Amino acid sequence: MTILPRYLLRLFAPMFGLCLAVFTAILLMNSFLKLFSLAVAKGISYAWIGACFLRLLPYFLSLTVPMAFLVAMLMTLGQLAEKGEVMALRSSGFSLSDMTRPFLVLSVLLTLLLLVVNHKVSPEGLHSFRTKQADAAQQLARVDLEPDSFVNLGEWRLYSKEADRATGNIRDAYLIRSGVNRGLRVSAPRGSLRLKKGQGFVVEFERGSLQLPGSTPERFTSATFGRYRLYIPLAGAAQIGRSPDTQEYKSLDLWRMAHDAQTDAQRRVEYTVEISLRSAGALSPFVFYWIGAPLGLGFGRFGRGKGFALSLGILFVFYGLLALGMGLGRRYASLSAAGPWLGDVVCLAIGAHLTRRVAKL
Repeated sequence: MTILPRYLLRLFAPMFGLCLAVFTAILLMNSFLKLFSLAVAKGISYAWIGACFLRLLPYFLSLTVPMAFLVAMLMTLGQLAEKGEVMALRSSGFSLSDMTRPFLVLSVLLTLLLLVVNHKVSPEGLHSFRTKQADAAQQLARVDLEPDSFVNLGEWRLYSKEADRATGNIRDAYLIRSGVNRGLRVSAPRGSLRLKKGQGFVVEFERGSLQLPGSTPERFTSATFGRYRLYIPLAGAAQIGRSPDTQEYKSLDLWRMAHDAQTDAQRRVEYTVEISLRSAGALSPFVFYWIGAPLGLGFGRFGRGKGFALSLGILFVFYGLLALGMGLGRRYASLSAAGPWLGDVVCLAIGAHLTRRVAKL
């Protein structure tokens, strides 16, 4: 590697790292607050939050890497232009393409990396994160019994007129099931609730009754018991009714489902749009290069301080067009594959125009 590329990358790398850290932290903040609240409410270890962030990180990096690349490139080239180094390099025989070639190579490498992240790593991480979150929502390290109130225990709801937090003893209580055998009710004048940490709940009733609804409201099955003991696994309800979102499927799986004859038309459109969106988003560093490079070389004309604001404007236009293309793709099936590419196409056209103008200087 020659002196100029090393010099440019030495200026670029710290700024890229700082922008990447800031953008990623901002996007993660909302998820962090939710996870922190969940961990506090459920008594879950804070190490679980760290494990969740590792699973969620690739999903956010697919957004923050292109953003950080654009801002860092604009600021680096803007610094060169503002200090007159661009003019000095051109006087020394370096062309504009020589000054921007390291960023072109880097944009291609980031695009190739994001293709893998967007189509495989990010969906897998997001699916793992949401599964862990759903499991954690059902898991407790303690039971907060309150008198004259309901407690959710997976697919069961427990009500007790009187409750002792210290012992777990309850009086005038009943259980209602909301999943399979919905409406099943177990009641008793007294009983107890125990938590086997990391395993499940144990509910015991004494001298109570059990009612199971029949086919009509007027009919039901009733029975009495001397002792009734029920075990409720902690994670049992987390798996009930949970189906992955489109974003949680790898692109290869989406492609298979989109070409499955049993998939309805609207689902096919949704899957096709998602696949195209991932590819269009992965290409964004390459697109940003063609806009940022010519603009960055002209920074000395309107000041380095506006670099960050300019980069935000570019990001706003690009992702606005990306969202518009997604909407068109979902509305018109014929545009489902091409719609998400709207932002890339428009920004590449703008970049080509800017590059031609700078080349004439």
